[in-house]
Amino acid sequence: MTSTPIFKDLVLVGGGHSHALVLRQWAMNPLPGVRITLISPQAMTPYSGMLPGLIAGHYSFEQTHIDLVKLALWANIRFIQDQVTAIDVDAKTLTLANRPAIEFDVVSIDIGSTPNQQIAGTAEYSTPVKPISHFYTRWQLIQELVRQHKIKSLAVVGGGAGSVEVIMAIACKLQAFDTSIQYHLITGAEDILPGYSHHVISQVKKQLKKYHITLHSATRVTKLSKGIIHCQQGEPILSDEIIWCTQAAGASWLQESQLACDGAGFMKVRQTLQAQQYDYVFGAGDIVNMLANPRPKAGVYAVRQAPILLHNLQALLLNKALIQYKPQDGFLSLLALGEKKATGSKSLFSFSGEWVWRWKDAIDRKFMDKFHQLPTLAMSAGAIVNPQLIEAHEQAEQHNPLKRCAGCGAKIGANILQQVLNELLGEGYYQAQDAVQITQHPEMVYQSVDALKTPIQDPWLFGQIAVSHALSDLYAMNLKPESAQVLITLPYASQKIQKRQLKALMQGIFMQLDTLQCRFLGGHTSEASELSVGLVVNGIAQKASLFDKQGLMPGDKLVLSKPLGTGVILAAAMQGQCDGKVFNQALDSMLQANDLAAKVLSELNVQACTDVTGFGLLGHLYELCQASACAALLELNAIPLLAGAEALAVQGIKSSLYSQNRQALAAISCDNDIAQSPRFDLLFDPQTSGGLLAGISAARYGELDDSFHQQFYTIGEVSGFNSAMAQIKIQ
Repeated sequence: MTSTPIFKDLVLVGGGHSHALVLRQWAMNPLPGVRITLISPQAMTPYSGMLPGLIAGHYSFEQTHIDLVKLALWANIRFIQDQVTAIDVDAKTLTLANRPAIEFDVVSIDIGSTPNQQIAGTAEYSTPVKPISHFYTRWQLIQELVRQHKIKSLAVVGGGAGSVEVIMAIACKLQAFDTSIQYHLITGAEDILPGYSHHVISQVKKQLKKYHITLHSATRVTKLSKGIIHCQQGEPILSDEIIWCTQAAGASWLQESQLACDGAGFMKVRQTLQAQQYDYVFGAGDIVNMLANPRPKAGVYAVRQAPILLHNLQALLLNKALIQYKPQDGFLSLLALGEKKATGSKSLFSFSGEWVWRWKDAIDRKFMDKFHQLPTLAMSAGAIVNPQLIEAHEQAEQHNPLKRCAGCGAKIGANILQQVLNELLGEGYYQAQDAVQITQHPEMVYQSVDALKTPIQDPWLFGQIAVSHALSDLYAMNLKPESAQVLITLPYASQKIQKRQLKALMQGIFMQLDTLQCRFLGGHTSEASELSVGLVVNGIAQKASLFDKQGLMPGDKLVLSKPLGTGVILAAAMQGQCDGKVFNQALDSMLQANDLAAKVLSELNVQACTDVTGFGLLGHLYELCQASACAALLELNAIPLLAGAEALAVQGIKSSLYSQNRQALAAISCDNDIAQSPRFDLLFDPQTSGGLLAGISAARYGELDDSFHQQFYTIGEVSGFNSAMAQIKIQ
């Protein structure tokens, strides 16, 4: 996390080539005072140039995709995995499919394009090549169906470069499973590859013939039905699998916005890559229509736009002069021919062969290495914010966080607090009070308190995690959450940014409290260098008996509701060494509350329980054993781990609390080979919003069905204890 105050929000919509390159360059030379948010529905964004090689089996999925989560963690920016469904350009807000709206000061759009599916039946009976993530899922199913000999014919509709590369790659891969498949390439044009040289077209047709692909030129598709392609002239074409790769179109939400778009839905941009009417809206890649210099949709333009986009985004934020993007008239064009051969052209020259494939392969790998081998970022000794980023009415304030007031002077302004609470909870909700009645119940009230510094850049998700983490203490005692107060510390920023930050955070807090039926009572705010949330949570006893740390008995089975590993994964993320898929699984685990786990344990009349958090599994198990005067035997290989956690432990990555947890616990016994295992290290890993650890009597355990074992992991057993033995043994 950065302590530099924030004054502007730059939001990048889409993880296309231009944005990926902009993020990489920005991270190495950041503009202090600007917070970047990247929004993309996919965490892994494909490099289109390597798609044919992925289909043909020449590359793995990881080799052909940029891990946006890992890139965002490395670049220290906020990543939101969601779909933008609308933009209000005048209000500067983006509506998302699955979370509250996002506000921006400057926005850039690089979302690519999708095949135009206006022809009847295309949505129901064909698979579009874009988005590639959806197509790749279907491609894996197609291969399985071919292995089972359930596909006898396959067609690709479209005659451009993407179409011919896709069908040749498909034929190259599927010939290993079934050589009798009939392939069809269908184009409404008089010939394939308009604009390409005669040599390139000739080489592609030669390869089509080699793969027994029938070319249907001047064949305009009028509609699709199940397994049938209806054409304007000629007989219908039968095909078990239809892939749609025709002229692309822009996103509907752009066409419905205030932004000017062309007839196909592409956003009109000036040579500065700014929208036609709005200076603070930029666009790049396939989604834009460059008014002064129209060009075909090709990844090479997106790559060349990146440095111009980077310069102009920063220039606009700093009120400096923008520069113009001038696309080249021609470029090197290389087409994969299915097998490891390629053809291509540049200006008047054309070429083909295996050496062209090696050339293309080297170019593609060099591009992807920029993201697969991210450099180590230098730590900034001190970040000075450019005054141009600060609103005029705030210029006179003290903006150095080291010189800002502490104590009560560090509170968030009452105006911001009132605005946010009234917007979220209704006009008039905010009423200044010194204290509040914490419960309306006559039952015994239990109270707990917990606090977290944010381990992530997304305040909305962090708010949910903080609530789940704090309420876990109540669930660990079988209490029903009744009410909560919050203590929020926001990093210093402009008033506008503080309001956005607080609003997103409170939306996450309210959402999780509401889901878990826990009342929000109020709280306190302050400023500091990092975002943190503390919660005072109140719970009431239910009809079922409370869980207690003193209730373990010899013979009890030890069960755990969540895998371990959030500590090492968060540590790896801060070091830029965590893959996006691994990080996202850790997020999902932290977001999962312990309410359902506590309900199951309560129905089993469990006596002893605790939650696994900062002291790690062994630290919290030791507390149970000490309180119950029992010992525990753990099965190391039975202890569940989050995906990727063990691999990170093998690399020697450890949370900052790991050493203290290990030093604090000497009452364990295990063989040397176990002590050297990376799995052993994870027993000391501090957990954020970890699971519940409980003991279940042997009699009740024997009655449990599969539904229980799908929710809980059995990790060991309780035994008697005397002073001559270790309190915890691991085998």
